Parts: sequence; C-alpha cells; structure tokens
Amino acid sequence: MIKFGSNYASKIQHLYSNKPFSFAIIGSGPAGLYTAKHLFNDIENINIHVFEQDICPTGLIRYGMAPDHQRIKRVAEELLTIKQYEQCHYFGGVSIGKDISINELDQMYSGVFYAFGAQIDKPLNIKGEQLQNVYSARQIVNWYNSHPDYYDIDINFKNKNNIAIIGNGNVALDIARIFGLNQDELHKTDINEISIQKLKNNQINNIIILGRRGLVQSQFSLKELREMTKLSQFRFLLYKPDLLWSLNEESQTECKDLGINYGNVTRGNRRKLEFMKSFEIIEDEVTMNAILKQQNNNGKINIILRFLLTPLEIEKKDDKLNLKLQNNQLSGKPFNQIAIPLNQQTILECDMIIKSVGYQSHNIDNDLPWNHEQNIVDNSDGCIKKDHQKLKTGSYTCGWIKTGPKGVIDSTFASSQETIVNFKNHMDADLIRNVNDPYQQVVNLLRQKSINYIDFKVWDRINEYEIQQGQKQQKPRIKITRNKDFLQFL
Repeated sequence: MIKFGSNYASKIQHLYSNKPFSFAIIGSGPAGLYTAKHLFNDIENINIHVFEQDICPTGLIRYGMAPDHQRIKRVAEELLTIKQYEQCHYFGGVSIGKDISINELDQMYSGVFYAFGAQIDKPLNIKGEQLQNVYSARQIVNWYNSHPDYYDIDINFKNKNNIAIIGNGNVALDIARIFGLNQDELHKTDINEISIQKLKNNQINNIIILGRRGLVQSQFSLKELREMTKLSQFRFLLYKPDLLWSLNEESQTECKDLGINYGNVTRGNRRKLEFMKSFEIIEDEVTMNAILKQQNNNGKINIILRFLLTPLEIEKKDDKLNLKLQNNQLSGKPFNQIAIPLNQQTILECDMIIKSVGYQSHNIDNDLPWNHEQNIVDNSDGCIKKDHQKLKTGSYTCGWIKTGPKGVIDSTFASSQETIVNFKNHMDADLIRNVNDPYQQVVNLLRQKSINYIDFKVWDRINEYEIQQGQKQQKPRIKITRNKDFLQFL
C-alpha cells in the first residue's frame, strides 16, 4: 500500500488557505499523479491541471508494466483518486511543447511540475539495428500493451525459433515471460486478441538474454527471476565459460558480507548468485550450438542467460540474423567493474532481436533547460536550473525526467517526494506566486488551436467501457487500441 502522507515535511495548508495556487503537472504516470496526490494533501486552496500526450492517464502503468502483473497495476486506481477533487482537471491528448509551450504554461500557473518520463529507446548505435525483425523493447512492450501507436506493428512469430534480447534488466525478463505464456495465461491478461493469436502460435525454442557485464552485475531482480522460474514452460540455462569469467575475485567480493555500507547490495548479489547456480549448465560451444539448432524442446522454451557480450553489428543472412558480439572481461575494483573487450568475437544466429538496453528522455521544448549529458531536465534535487546555474523558482521535475530512467515505481515515488519537500521550502519562503484557477483560459487556448482533449469524465467512460468489455471474456479489461475509437466517448 502506498502512503501519501508527508510525515517528515511540515504541512503548509493552514499558512496558505486563503491564497489561491494553480499548478500544471506534465505527465500522468506514477511520478506525476503521486505529486498531484501530495499537493492536494498538503495545500488547501490549490488547483492542479494534469497534461498527458497520450489520451489515457497513468503512463507506464497502462502501457509499460507487464500485462500479467495486474496486481501491481492496481496502484493506478489509488493514484487516480485525485479525480475526487473539483480543482483537479485532466487534459488527455495534449502535447506540451507542441500544443502548448512551456512559456504559455509559465504565464498561466503558479508553478509547473515536469514528469513526462523517458519516451524513447536508447539505441545500440550499431550497424543493422534497423533491419527487419529487429525491434526495440518499447515497440514490443507497447505492442502487447495495446498502445495506439504500436498495437498494429508487424510482428510475425512464424519460424522464429531463436530470439536474442540484448540487455538483461527486468524488462528483458518481462518480454521473455510474456512470449512464453500459454493460451490460458495470456487470456487472463489485458493483452488484445490480435496479439494473443500471434503469441500463442509462436514457435520459440530459445530466448537468449545477453548482458554486457557478468552474472553478479546482471540488472534483473531476483524477485522477477524467481517468479519466472515457477512457470513450467521455461527451462533456465547458463553457459559455463560465462560463469567462470563472471566470477572473478572482485565479483566474489561483491557477494560477500561487507557490513553496513554494502549490506543490502552484497546480500542481494549473493542470493541471486546462489539461486542461479541451480540452473542447468551448458558445458561448451558444441553443446550450445546443438541446443540452438534443436527443433523440438518438448513444449518448453529455453531461457539462456549469457554474459560478458557486447553487440557489434547485426547482419542479415538469408532469412536469419547474425548478431556479432564482442567477448568481454571484467576490470576494476568491486562495485565499479566495467566490461573490457577481449580479442575474441562470437556470432549468434537468430530469427529475431530485441534491443532492451534502457530508455531515454528527449526535450519537449527548447525553452526547457536540458542536461544533454544525462538526457534529463537540468535540475538540482528536482528544482529546475536556469542557465545551468540559478534555480528557476516554480519549475520542478519528478520521476525519470529528473533522475534518468532507473529504478522501480517505489524509487520514483521517493524521488518525487524529495522534489515536493524542496517545493514546500519555496512555498515557506513565499517564492511561489498566487494564481487563480486558469481552467477556462486553458480550455479557450485549446479551442483556439483546434485541439481536442479528454477530461476525467471522459476517461471514466472509457475506463468503464474497457472493464465491461473485459468482463464478457473474463479478462481485466479490453483496451481500446485506435485513437479514432476514443472519439466516440467525447
């Protein structure tokens, strides 16, 4: 259960109960909605407008979380309780930077909280990554989550026996798991029927998940890994040479009990290592090649975890893809090891490649201060910098646009809370200007620009419809997949 109270920060609603404040929140994902929830809890006379470029709210909860994680997705219901406030308005389908500039926002509001996340995939920057049957993780995840911009992309699983996933975070495990769900498991999710038909008829034998560093440095969590091993259709394997090269002295130190400074990290590493040691071992290259060429796995999918490999190039060879990989070794002190290339390469023949090396943000408006090195809004603890030095009072960042795309939903909430505390300090110092509710001003501006939007009332109708359609088929919901189909609810 999420706690929305501010236990460690003084409440300020009594100090400002007679003064009106109005804030815009850009992005309706976990960071944006969590921030709105806190602001309503802490300030009495406040108006909040949430802007979202997608039509539907909740961002990654709707379109990014794994569709078989419905229990976790229920956090959306709690975050959306902000609808109860009359002073809260939602503008879905409005792109800030395109439809409304940040200069226009600054003129209309007491302050702006930017929480628009990481919208694009991080590229590999190698030759061949644009070839057919090479996809990004975002394409795949948005496809099976029915995002209107992705639901109809051409993904064909016919004769796709071997799939390589570059990157070994939780998203890589999510994709591998969804690809292997059986028909009954798929129908319990909110995956649309077109995607289910493609997934259930797949011919996948092997999914090879590739990491640049070693086993101990793998990015997926033990919780996600353990969950997947409980599914009987998967068989987990490790490659013996990877295991030997991974467990150098420094990596073994990263698993030892080093006391309070590294306790949680080393304990987690140690538990993950011990758990993975129970996986089957592929002894050598000959055995590996035999597994990859095997046509029948008796209904199982091999999940082969490979390490110390960096992608160099993707080549098309007949109807196959050759993924050229650089073999690596680890170098550096414990907890700071990096991958150093060896004078050795590996060629992996596969039928589909998925790039899952992370997301990154891009600037939505040239007037928004930008940290080009980190690809985030330029900020100090959530307070936006002006000209890279002075703070721009009244402008704040939350979530991944503040920190970069890292961490799970709980860390997003913690990061947003830090921003809120700093914002409150500005309120206490009387640095935030009073502004009456600009709702009608915003509506008029959008009308002048002929921009349609949905509000929370329309979203409630969409939400109710999707859930009702899902109940007819014993599913959580059936999502609307085309933007034009949302128009019937306006």
